[in-house]
Amino acid sequence: MIHTPPRVTSMPRAQLIQLADYSSIAFAQVGSGEPIVLVHGALCDYRYWEPQFIPLASKNCVLSLSLSHYFPTRDLNHSFTFNWNTHVQQIVQFIDIVAREPVHIVAHSRGAYLAFHLAHRFPGRLRSMTLIDPIGFTKNGEILDCYASLCQMNTLHTRAAGLINKGEVDAGLALFVDSVSCQGTWAQSPDKFKTIVRDNAHTLWLQIIDQIPDFSAHEASEITLPIMLVVGEKSPSIFHQNIECLRKHVKGASQITMAGVSHGMNLADPHTFNRLVLNFIRENSQT
Repeated sequence: MIHTPPRVTSMPRAQLIQLADYSSIAFAQVGSGEPIVLVHGALCDYRYWEPQFIPLASKNCVLSLSLSHYFPTRDLNHSFTFNWNTHVQQIVQFIDIVAREPVHIVAHSRGAYLAFHLAHRFPGRLRSMTLIDPIGFTKNGEILDCYASLCQMNTLHTRAAGLINKGEVDAGLALFVDSVSCQGTWAQSPDKFKTIVRDNAHTLWLQIIDQIPDFSAHEASEITLPIMLVVGEKSPSIFHQNIECLRKHVKGASQITMAGVSHGMNLADPHTFNRLVLNFIRENSQT
C-alpha cells in the first residue's frame, strides 16, 4: 500500500528519488487509493498538473512526476543522456519503487508518447491510460497529408531552440508554445505557466535531437488496456491525426474532443478535463 501523506490543499514541493542508474526524478504526492500517475510533456514538470492535483485525489493517490533533466532535477542529471527510452524506463522504475502496484496513467503531449510505449512494453504496470494530444507521427504512410504540418512544426521548434540558446528565451518559448497550441497562447498564458516553461527551456534542444520512433499501428493493435484518447478541438492537426490513428488501431479505445480548447486543455478547462478523467478512472477502478 502507498503511504498516505498528511492532507494538503495545494501542490507541495517535490520529493526527489534516485533510480537504479543513479539518475534522479522528482514527484509530488497526495491522497490515497488506487494510484494515478501524471506525466508531463515538453518544457513542463510536475507543477504542470496543479489544476488536477487535488481534484483527482478525491478517491485516489495522485503522483505527479518530473522526469530527469526537467525542473527540479536539472543539476542532478546533467551527466545523463536525455532520451525517450530512458524516460519510459524511469516511469517503470517509479511505479515499482513508489506506487508498488499498477497505476492509472494520465499523460500529456510528449508524456503521452512515453505512456504509449509504456503500455506496449509494460502493460502489467498499468490499470488504465489517458493520452492527451500525443506527439509523434505514424508510419506506413497512414497520414501523409499531415507530413507537411509535422515538418513545419519541427522547423519552428528548431528556430525556437536557437533563440533560447542565444539568450532570447521568451521569444523562443513564445514560438514553441504557439506552434503546439494557437497563435498568441504564450502572450495570454498565466505567469505560473510561463515560470514552469522558462524553468525547462534548456530541455528543448535535448528533445529536438532525441529522435523518437514513429507510432506503429502494429504496436497499437497489441495494446489491450482501457484507454481514453483526449484531443483539443483547437489543437493543431498533427494531434488530431495521431489521436485518430490510435483510436483506429487500439481495440476499445474511446476518443473525446474537448470543445473550445487547444493543447493545454487541462489548464484552459480544468473542470471539464478533471471530470472526464475521474469518470474514466472510476469506470476502470477495482475498488
